[in-house]
Amino acid sequence: MSNQSIRKLKRKKAKEKKQQRRKTILKATGGFVLIAALAFSFNNKKDDEFVIKNPSENRAAAATSSDTSTANEENRSYSGSTQIATSIGFEDVNIEDGKQIENDEYSNDLKSYVKAAKSQYCYQFPNDFSKTKTHINKGDYIAYYGSENSFSKIKIDNNFYYVNRYGLEKLDSDKSIKVLKGIIYVDQNNPLPNDFAPGLDKTASRALETMKQDMERKGLSIKVASDYRSYATEDKMNKAEDANATPAGLSEHQTGTAFDFYTNNNQYSNKFKDTKEYKWLSENAYKYGFIERYPETKTKQTQHSACPWYFRFVGVENAKEIYDNDLSLEEYLNIR
Repeated sequence: MSNQSIRKLKRKKAKEKKQQRRKTILKATGGFVLIAALAFSFNNKKDDEFVIKNPSENRAAAATSSDTSTANEENRSYSGSTQIATSIGFEDVNIEDGKQIENDEYSNDLKSYVKAAKSQYCYQFPNDFSKTKTHINKGDYIAYYGSENSFSKIKIDNNFYYVNRYGLEKLDSDKSIKVLKGIIYVDQNNPLPNDFAPGLDKTASRALETMKQDMERKGLSIKVASDYRSYATEDKMNKAEDANATPAGLSEHQTGTAFDFYTNNNQYSNKFKDTKEYKWLSENAYKYGFIERYPETKTKQTQHSACPWYFRFVGVENAKEIYDNDLSLEEYLNIR
């Protein structure tokens, strides 16, 4: 073979090797790009997409039980991904037609009261990875703030939590509690159940302490003659013919948001209206979420005699609107 043919053969083989190396590099690069693209897609998954979890991780707000794996589960940080609560763990809960809780969007205002149809844990966020030590018990009245993805938003002791809606049910008609604009309304047509016992409202209590501190800075001081009174307490007061009692089930004191104020010797007396404390309250209490429940100028609307010592906590926004527009609670809620 001539030298020219040998050189030509070497060039051909070198060219083939170069092409082979190029193909190998392209294949490797393509694989890397594919992996990178998949990683980018995964890391950029939208927060509102449902992420499928390992079955043991996806208990979806399970009911309390003797299962030690559930009972001893540690709190996990909020992942930001949407999770949907399921009926797992609530198969034994029998809720009548029409009493099931439906998804109706979350709210910061109280929507209604419901009952716990089964005991279950509460979660800090609407997912199964933020379980707290707080729980609700079967039969409890629950302050309800709406449901999304089958997680219900509730409030306990001034804190919001989330529970599985499959463990909640609407109240029976004879146990209903009327709620308007986030306020419990009580009258003869809307009595409170005899087993409704929420205790002193923590939000109202904290607002009261703040208000009292601000009053003390002004050289003013008020005392509380009565705040929360249970159905049983109100019933006993009535049987004892206490002049300050209200028929059991018709007292706003049972809601834990009503307060009777006094200073020295004017407990449950119209003399309280002549004090500096009353004047300050009538002008400033709304800033803390309180309203004078039965003003002297609104007896026609409230159908109740004036009680200058009686104040009701309704929240700052509601109280401000009532104050700014000189309304009674009945006018504000369009009751009469």
